[in-house]
Amino acid sequence: MKMYKAEIISIGDEVLAGYTINTNASFISQQLALISLPVRWITTVSDDHDDIIYSLKTANGRADVVLITGGLGPTPDDITKKSICEYFNRPMVYDEKALADVESFLKQRKRTLTDANRLQAVIPKSDEVIYNWAGTAPGLILEKDGTTFIFMPGVPVEMKAMVNKFVLNYLSKKLKLPALHTRLLRTTGIAESTLYERLEEIINKNSRFPVAFLPRQIGVDLRFRYIGDNAQDINAFNQFVESVRSRIQKYVFTDKEEDLEEVIGHLLKEKELTLSTAESFTGGLAGDRLTNIPGSSDYFLGGVITYSNESKVKILNVKPETLADFGAVSKQIALEMARGVKIKFSSDCSIAATGIAGPGGATDKKPVGLAYIAAVYRDKELVRKFLFGENRLINKNRGVMAGMELLRQLLLDIK
Repeated sequence: MKMYKAEIISIGDEVLAGYTINTNASFISQQLALISLPVRWITTVSDDHDDIIYSLKTANGRADVVLITGGLGPTPDDITKKSICEYFNRPMVYDEKALADVESFLKQRKRTLTDANRLQAVIPKSDEVIYNWAGTAPGLILEKDGTTFIFMPGVPVEMKAMVNKFVLNYLSKKLKLPALHTRLLRTTGIAESTLYERLEEIINKNSRFPVAFLPRQIGVDLRFRYIGDNAQDINAFNQFVESVRSRIQKYVFTDKEEDLEEVIGHLLKEKELTLSTAESFTGGLAGDRLTNIPGSSDYFLGGVITYSNESKVKILNVKPETLADFGAVSKQIALEMARGVKIKFSSDCSIAATGIAGPGGATDKKPVGLAYIAAVYRDKELVRKFLFGENRLINKNRGVMAGMELLRQLLLDIK
């Protein structure tokens, strides 16, 4: 079974200069992995004719499939089409179907066809033209010396539409790629090194099934992979994943491509419960994350940002003497905030967060990153101390996720 190799070339001065983050390459790489086509190289090249030619030549000598994004528009810096003509020795042609596609796209959106739009139909003579479901620049497929080159627009929404609606299916059929089986275990509350120590023995015994440890802000993803169609091997692969899960069940919050706020939403809906939030150093981020989920109004009643001590007292009925005795960043205050907001909104559950996001506000006893997070579910209460890092935004995100994880543990009675 031949193992094909893919390369991604991202064209654009703005990407090289750092003004635009190269999310296109990340997306393409992830999608190609789903069809068992590994990306071996990712190249970023400027809007320079000679540089583009050089990158195409280099890719042609080592990759079976090359996916290129950027430079297909009608503006002067969009020079990819000219480079294609030279490298592949193809003429520029007026493609009537491409023009019809552009006209159809604009008509659906009640937009007028411009001269710039017409230029989108002037393309290098290609082996295949890819319809653009989300824009006006068509994609192009050309073959050279056994390598397949797929050119797509650099606009993410246009590129993604082409990849999902055409490119993946095209490559799967063309290359007769084997089936890829993947599983995911998404964890939180355990460090990557500790996770590996717990799993090292079983992973080594099942080395034919690769496992990737992928750290995230709130935890570690475990991604499992098996390529093939053997039913016995597929069964063994799934048994291996379940054996791993059984060793770390406490820390696994999902086996799907979803975040913790989605998991919390499912649990609250399933149990017909409601939630409220009281936030200090997280500044409303918990409410933001929760309401990003469609249907969150079914369970999220509301939240308050009590940033000052005065607001904690006035809005949440935090006791002034508790503030005086323990300070705003303490487990006592976190609990009083959680209790107070639960009463205020008459919710079944609540989350509260108080901490020092940084870079200022710290003392010798209470450093930057210190946080106390509390969760309440009816008469059950849980409060934990956390020591995050020195990055303000990361600390806020981790504080929010820690609160949701504490609530998950309460809802599932995880000890």
